[in-house]
Amino acid sequence: MSTKTYSSLKTLVQDKLDLRDEDFIDDAEMLLYVEEAVRFCEAEIHKLNIEDQYFVSHAPLRVRSGFSDVDLPTNIYANKILRVVYSNGSTTRDIPRMRSLTRYSDAEATRKDAPATPGAYSYMLVNNSRSSGTRLRLFPTPNETSTFATLSSEFAATAGSEVITVTTPASWTVGHFVTSATFPAGTRVSHVSGSTVTLSNKALATVAAGTVELTSDLFQVWFIRDAEVPATDEDVIDFPEFWSFIGQHVVVNCLKKELGNPRLGIEVETLRELKEQMLSTLSNMVPDQDDTIQPDVGHYQDMGGF
Repeated sequence: MSTKTYSSLKTLVQDKLDLRDEDFIDDAEMLLYVEEAVRFCEAEIHKLNIEDQYFVSHAPLRVRSGFSDVDLPTNIYANKILRVVYSNGSTTRDIPRMRSLTRYSDAEATRKDAPATPGAYSYMLVNNSRSSGTRLRLFPTPNETSTFATLSSEFAATAGSEVITVTTPASWTVGHFVTSATFPAGTRVSHVSGSTVTLSNKALATVAAGTVELTSDLFQVWFIRDAEVPATDEDVIDFPEFWSFIGQHVVVNCLKKELGNPRLGIEVETLRELKEQMLSTLSNMVPDQDDTIQPDVGHYQDMGGF
């Protein structure tokens, strides 16, 4: 499926309403209307419990030896963690969430112990204050550190390309996560050939000399991410299959500013039809009984049901 950018959506709306040389709708207003439509799509996807078909993402956890609390990805949706995984190259295992009635005393009892085997951790979510936000707390306290290093002025990138040029290729390792404002979250190193490095995602901007953080995947979290709302012309619309609905939502809201516009009724009806098509498409994606995954009954366990 082809991607659609905010720039192309904006052009669609401007052409349809003949707003190319007008300031009747500014960028801030148009972005607000796009966000409303994107959030509506996001809400319907969560309502139907098919977020795993749209928003599954993963990222490294920056774990430091001697520190229990770990920051969650900034784009996680409602702290929805699917899985936490430990992998050191020879051992791979899930890190389970602590759910039993005695989890608080169990956590305190194991906090100072060393893991019995590599990766033998468990976790719970804590939120000590609004300023700190929700964090993942590991038990026992980790005695190992995710490998991460900040490289200054080490890469040059071109917007829209996944290939970058680096000056110290020995520092770049296939599989490592790349953290930088130049690349989308979850970007990884796919290939290294001399001074040319290929990434798993395309650069968001052109950079002549950038700073990047490389993080190993010793600890990883799989989670449900937020829908992405565009902020610049180059940003991709998160739901290309519902491109028409999002564009029509913007068209209708623009027309609402002009009282008495005779086109409004027709465009509202078109929006209603596109909305019904979108909801029908999403409903048809709900799995039947033959491919339903095992439900998450963690909330029952939290209440002592198991």
